[in-house]
Amino acid sequence: MTVDVKWEGEVAEFYRSFGMNQGLGDIQYRLILKVLSLNGVSKATNFSDIRKYTDEIADRGSIASKMKTVIQFEGLAKKIGRGEYVITEKGLLAADFIDKSSKHYKSVKKTLERVERIP
Repeated sequence: MTVDVKWEGEVAEFYRSFGMNQGLGDIQYRLILKVLSLNGVSKATNFSDIRKYTDEIADRGSIASKMKTVIQFEGLAKKIGRGEYVITEKGLLAADFIDKSSKHYKSVKKTLERVERIP
């Protein structure tokens, strides 16, 4: 399973349009949590794995800063070694919320497409 950066960017933009710049509307936050959740709580995720997805939208320092000041600080992931992170149960809940926000956006998008077709 992989993370679709373009889709996550589209979803983040949707939530930013409502003024949500943190969490749901933050593409970096979305991508980091999605990548961390791919391995679950039992397997470590390397920083380089996260950067595979985030390099096209942000520089390395920005992602490292987000890891330290938001992801680790809020207890969403733990650093277990040099450049290795493990998502926590709290982080999995946040990643699940990110997934649900994507499903909600998809539903809204379909509804808007149907409404546009009504004469």
